[in-house]
Amino acid sequence: MLTFGRRAFLVGIVCVSLILRRRAPAVAQLVVATPLNSSLRATLVAVVETIVPRDQDPGAVDAGVPGRIVAHLATHPDALALYRNGLELVDRLARQAGARSFDALDGPARERILASLQSGPAGPRESAGVFLRRVRRDVLAFFWGSVAGHRVVDYRPPLAGYPEYADPPSAAPRPRS
Repeated sequence: MLTFGRRAFLVGIVCVSLILRRRAPAVAQLVVATPLNSSLRATLVAVVETIVPRDQDPGAVDAGVPGRIVAHLATHPDALALYRNGLELVDRLARQAGARSFDALDGPARERILASLQSGPAGPRESAGVFLRRVRRDVLAFFWGSVAGHRVVDYRPPLAGYPEYADPPSAAPRPRS
């Protein structure tokens, strides 16, 4: 009579399961379509680069801000519509200025076009002004929240909470009345 140990039993189960295993049906990979076409994405990169350009420190493009904005737009349809309209307007204004697209312009020309969005007939309340405020807010938030943004200002986030709150100083003595 043969006796099997626990190890032999487990090896047997694994071998049998491998022999009897059926091929799993192929699982389709999740394909996330980019919410912006290539031309609008190039315009977005140029807008981001104009708002926080690279100088002696990394800029917003170096920090991966365009990709973070695109990922955000994939889950926020209202923001996506605002960005599409705003980026198309920026490209249209660049073509009116004689360039083939916004990303073909130099820095000062890009800045002039972005500044013109703020001074429309209804000012910042116009959709162009709303787009400018939104894209500026998103670029700055994603840049300063990035590792590259932290390095620019030498910010080192705490690794385990805030030590000064873990052991607060004792209360100051009250003056005698």
